[in-house]
Amino acid sequence: MTKNLKIILALGAAAALGLAVLYSVMRRAESARGQSVSWTYVELLSESGGYGKAASFLDERLLLHPNDALLYYYRARLNYSAARGAAALADADRAIKLGYAQEISHLLKALVYGRLYGDHRRQAELASKALSYDPTYDEGYLVRAEALYGLGDYKGCAKDAASFSRMVPRSPDGWEYGLLCLVKLGDLAGAEAAGLKVLELKPDSHAALWRLGQVYAARGLHKRAVKKFSGAIDLSGGRAQYYLDRARSCEALADFSCAAWDYASALNWEELSGYASYYCLAGAAMHRAGELGLGLEAADSAVRLDPLNPDAYALRGRLRADSGDAAGAKKDFHKLSALSPSRASEAEALLKKLKSKK
Repeated sequence: MTKNLKIILALGAAAALGLAVLYSVMRRAESARGQSVSWTYVELLSESGGYGKAASFLDERLLLHPNDALLYYYRARLNYSAARGAAALADADRAIKLGYAQEISHLLKALVYGRLYGDHRRQAELASKALSYDPTYDEGYLVRAEALYGLGDYKGCAKDAASFSRMVPRSPDGWEYGLLCLVKLGDLAGAEAAGLKVLELKPDSHAALWRLGQVYAARGLHKRAVKKFSGAIDLSGGRAQYYLDRARSCEALADFSCAAWDYASALNWEELSGYASYYCLAGAAMHRAGELGLGLEAADSAVRLDPLNPDAYALRGRLRADSGDAAGAKKDFHKLSALSPSRASEAEALLKKLKSKK
């Protein structure tokens, strides 16, 4: 065998060996890819078979791969989704110990503390730790903004919300937190800009419309406020607070009919229907709108709910007086004076006015 032939054969053998190694690597990679687990797959299992099915699948995988940090992270995320805080924290710590994606593992812990335990201080600390691993991690700023809002650090919250919005300008989330925090800071112009941006990105956000209405009301722009509150009510089908806020702006515009019916609508909500003060608001608005019968019904409800409330008797007395029930009005004005001696002069003036009508 000549020297050249030996070289050619050697090169051929090397090439063959190289191809064999390459084929083996490709086959292993393909096999690994086929056996890999994605969070999407775990989510699908959870949606189709519930938490138990997804958890069992991950448990089985971890028996085969006990040091797979990604699997621990997935199980932590699954436990967080199922509100199993302690289990989520244990798995996140295991993922961190095994060196998996420190920023997302710490941020998951932040969510557990903040959203499951209500510990916003710990949430802020862990979000900061996540950002120390990756200062470009956009979600870290959003989760920390949420925590700072809960802690009352509205300046820090607004700063983090702005950082997130710079990184992800087409997401409404950062603008929404910016709106919340800027309102708390009293930066109404900044809050308006943030709210308008939310509506640009999410036109069906009734919460953004409502908050913009509050911004306009705070600036004394009640016509704009009513328009935004109305949009929020139309989109949401109505919320108690939306009706209350529109009622106040309607009152500021001297549209007492609008205010009366909004207060009445708000009282359809169970969280308000047990409070005499809201019936007083509705009754007073009905009185101003000339709806004496409905006003009396509201005042009667206020007295029934809180028999020691002088405002309820003052309101019912005025309504009774204007309805021609002088005897009933007299009783209510005497009750007002008895319950609140400091308002005796007010009660006396109402009684004198009642006598002058005879």
